[in-house]
Amino acid sequence: MRVSVIIPCFKDSATLGRALDSVFAQSRSADEVIVVNDASPETREIEAVLVAYPSVKYVVNAANLGLAATRNAGVHAASGEIVCFLDADDELHPQKIELQLSLYRPGRAVSCSVERIGDERGIDRVAPYAGEVRHSVLADSSVLVRRNTLTGASLMVSRELFLSLGGYDETLRSCEDFDLWLRLLDAGVPAFNIDLPLYLYRVNENGLSRNLLNISYWELEVVKKHYARHRRAGEQPSGEASTLVIWLFKHFVRYEQCRDPRLIEATRRNLQLLGEWPLARVLLLVAQKTGLPRLVGFLLANRGSSGQVPGTFAREQK
Repeated sequence: MRVSVIIPCFKDSATLGRALDSVFAQSRSADEVIVVNDASPETREIEAVLVAYPSVKYVVNAANLGLAATRNAGVHAASGEIVCFLDADDELHPQKIELQLSLYRPGRAVSCSVERIGDERGIDRVAPYAGEVRHSVLADSSVLVRRNTLTGASLMVSRELFLSLGGYDETLRSCEDFDLWLRLLDAGVPAFNIDLPLYLYRVNENGLSRNLLNISYWELEVVKKHYARHRRAGEQPSGEASTLVIWLFKHFVRYEQCRDPRLIEATRRNLQLLGEWPLARVLLLVAQKTGLPRLVGFLLANRGSSGQVPGTFAREQK
């Protein structure tokens, strides 16, 4: 089966070449590589990079549409039966396509773990993997809606299945990948997650505060959308209050990590979402006043990370 890799690009001309190199270094080659230019102000620079990659299919949006719509445009342009994604400032482990294909079957979606990298590290310093491909399986959305453990851009899925679900929700300006994973699971598509960091995520420490503020807002929008979708289907979803408590507590912890006053103000405002569950609201306020989020944030910051993104509290989704 043919595999298409879709790379949305906006202000990423400086890293696009490294992203493309990581795709062309795959142990199982991609059958098609598509770069989608989201009406970038760096169009001249992007096209200069692409001169060295004549086999790449190049698509240009007529206007800036955002990440979700740009990924969707790439899928529509793809000819492969299987699609996967790479953001233009990130890189792939050389075995990503190979190992994901080993678990892929029609009707499945495959993800993998993520590793943070800085500018000094790329695919040239990544060790190969051998042996059994360890993985876990999510069969429904009940766990994921509380703890987003799947790496958004690591998705490998059937193009036909992706399009049948409407692709990424273009009304979401962030966390569109979280939303798609929930919809895939709700549609009965199991998610196979490889327990290896095959997606290399480039960290932008300068944008951490802005990213966490933005992500925290859109996470809640996705969670609210998830429960609203179930209610429209005539279901009575359980656990909504506890799910909101979990996410709001995470946002209190994030504030302790970045100390952005806008994040704490937004999180306190979002306590109104618990209006039907006053006890849950009181418990969250007590936890925040007693410093529990600060303690959790301190423990996370000092636990000696191996480089893997702590998806529970600080995942910087794209």
